[in-house]
Amino acid sequence: MTQGTPSVIVAIVDTGIDGGDARFRGRVLAGYDFVHGQSNAVDDNGHGTALAGIVLSTCPRCSIMPVKVLNGSAQGDWATIASGIIWATDHRAQVIDLSVGASRAPDTVRSAVAYAIGKGVIVVAAAGNEGRSEAFYPASYPGVISVAGVDETSSRYSWSNFGSWVTVAAPGCTSTTWLGGGTVANFCGTSTAAPYVAGVAGLARSFREGTSPAAFAAAVGASARTLPDTSIASHGIVDANGALVALGAPSGPPLLATRPAVARKPAVGRFAAAFAGTWRQAGSVAITWERSRDGSRWQVVGSGRTFRPRRADVGFRLRVAVNASNVRGTTTVISPATAPVRSTSSA
Repeated sequence: MTQGTPSVIVAIVDTGIDGGDARFRGRVLAGYDFVHGQSNAVDDNGHGTALAGIVLSTCPRCSIMPVKVLNGSAQGDWATIASGIIWATDHRAQVIDLSVGASRAPDTVRSAVAYAIGKGVIVVAAAGNEGRSEAFYPASYPGVISVAGVDETSSRYSWSNFGSWVTVAAPGCTSTTWLGGGTVANFCGTSTAAPYVAGVAGLARSFREGTSPAAFAAAVGASARTLPDTSIASHGIVDANGALVALGAPSGPPLLATRPAVARKPAVGRFAAAFAGTWRQAGSVAITWERSRDGSRWQVVGSGRTFRPRRADVGFRLRVAVNASNVRGTTTVISPATAPVRSTSSA
């Protein structure tokens, strides 16, 4: 459906990003380092870089904005995190990933998150790694897409927080080569799960510009795949394809509702008109005219909505082939053949 678009910016509010990795080339924008008060938001931990890699594995053409609010030990204070959320919002982020949190947070963070959502930013946050059902912040704030971690069998990792306040689940472990300068076989946590959903949010914004946080939440909730343990999240496992379909993307190639036909009896010098049929979920429709004397072999003789037979077409039957296409594929339908082309247009 989409691989994202560079105009969609996903902000990683975390430890910064190592933008020097070749796989990030052309994808990492200028950010800000609130820890050191500078514009170069370089990652001195690896956590933020790994999150960026996960976002780009899901939305490879999205842009990434590094907002460094955590130090080299992945520690920070709430005031700095709140400032980072506001800065990302004011610098055109459409999605913010918050793979940070705790069981308590001050009102400044609530206000910063509400500010972002009020500006139309989709905020995605990790549900936390305590293995508890108690609320975790900022994931529990109204309007935030909170994410739990599940394994390949759709079972909750024991360390993942859970409960009806969690929106959806996503993969909780992955391999990464971005963490700490080397390969880590198991990069695990709800920190890992959240950027998958942030990437899906980037796809949604790329497919439908202006998708609101509420619309995205509704699409994710309506399309999530059912979990065997429904206590993990209020919905199921995030489904990128399903979320896009819920936002209006076609679910498959175009579907025929009414068959095409040639509207007039064909005659030399008189335009014959094609009815292309009616279609569901068609992005484009192309019409090709064909002729055959006995119906066994058909020759392409024109294209478009109309065709004007010539003397060489006398005695041939006509039909149209209609190709209806969208990003999912093409459906081809052939009209019934006409009577043989007449030599005159008189009655």
